[in-house]
Amino acid sequence: MTFPDMARDEKGRLIPESEQTAVWLLGGLAQIRVPGEATGNAFTVVQHTGDRGYTTPLHIHDYEDEVFMVLDGTLRMVCDGQEFVAEAGSTMIVPRTVPHGFVTTSPNCRFLTIHSTPQPDRRPQFDLFLKAEIPHARALTLPTEEVGGPDLDHIIALGTTYAYRYAGPPLTP
Repeated sequence: MTFPDMARDEKGRLIPESEQTAVWLLGGLAQIRVPGEATGNAFTVVQHTGDRGYTTPLHIHDYEDEVFMVLDGTLRMVCDGQEFVAEAGSTMIVPRTVPHGFVTTSPNCRFLTIHSTPQPDRRPQFDLFLKAEIPHARALTLPTEEVGGPDLDHIIALGTTYAYRYAGPPLTP
């Protein structure tokens, strides 16, 4: 596998969990397993963990194609107005500019999102957004009610900075 900006003599790279950024996002835990800079900005991998109701508003990524890979639990997903049930083992592909969102419908869920930018002059933005704008998790646990963080209006307002757009309210289980 070749990544455009990696040194030619680099043979591979281990990213220990202790070097990965973890944030509390909208009631869930998001761990940046592979940051864009580790792949020459070809793609980013984020692991999400959440309980029933963990959700995002419907949104659109302007630069990034997104792949959801459900590891445990069940997600209800909406993609371009169509509804899907994604159970463990399912993969959902969402092309950039397509409105989409998810909500965890099982008691808990764990899934990966892979964000890639096929345009050579673009880079995945989701990991930049998480690192810069979302409170870093103090532990690799789900946030408690006492944990603050940006509200949904603030997250929506950040869209122009990170190449995403609000497309509708969060889904409900």
